[in-house]
Amino acid sequence: MNTLLLHLFLLTTFTNPTIESDKARWKPYYLDAAPNGTAANWFLPFDVANRKDLKQIKVISIFGDHRDSFLKGHIHTAIDINPLKPKDKLVPVYAMAAGIVCSVHLAENQKTVVVRHKLADGSTMFTSYKHLKEAYVQQGQQVDQKTKLARLFTVQESKKYGGDYHHLHLEIRKAFDDYGCASWLTMNKQQLNLRFYNPLTFLKEKL
Repeated sequence: MNTLLLHLFLLTTFTNPTIESDKARWKPYYLDAAPNGTAANWFLPFDVANRKDLKQIKVISIFGDHRDSFLKGHIHTAIDINPLKPKDKLVPVYAMAAGIVCSVHLAENQKTVVVRHKLADGSTMFTSYKHLKEAYVQQGQQVDQKTKLARLFTVQESKKYGGDYHHLHLEIRKAFDDYGCASWLTMNKQQLNLRFYNPLTFLKEKL
């Protein structure tokens, strides 16, 4: 391979990755296993006074918002939320419904836990919980709404890593065929709607 072709290959592969070119890197962190139970009852992911009350959370950033944090033109695939009145400095994150942990990935300062859910009609969907300081579950673990998945960063821990992510980045996913990378590589509305639900709309329907 000559120098120009090598440069173009490296530029395409590493500087401007796409979902198709990057997803193989994340596939080893995915376990293709089915949940035992059906996700028939949904809850907020925080320990709040009423986990069925949408007013118990504070929305920091909305779904579909345009971002330039990683790639110019990236669209926010989630809502960023916190409990309105945290009970403790260390905020735990819980599964929203019955399911199985199918993926735990990313680095020490950005852990992600993904839960696969089976719906009453037999279809599959996923909830993805990002910006986690610690994860308490493993791939293949069956969970329900009482399962503590992880905890959020404190403000001080977030600042230590030079970030502003002491909140939960909550995705409601139609598919996980990208093994997670669409979360930061989604580039247009069509790609967004192919894999993601609007979490606020979903919560209003399910709670």
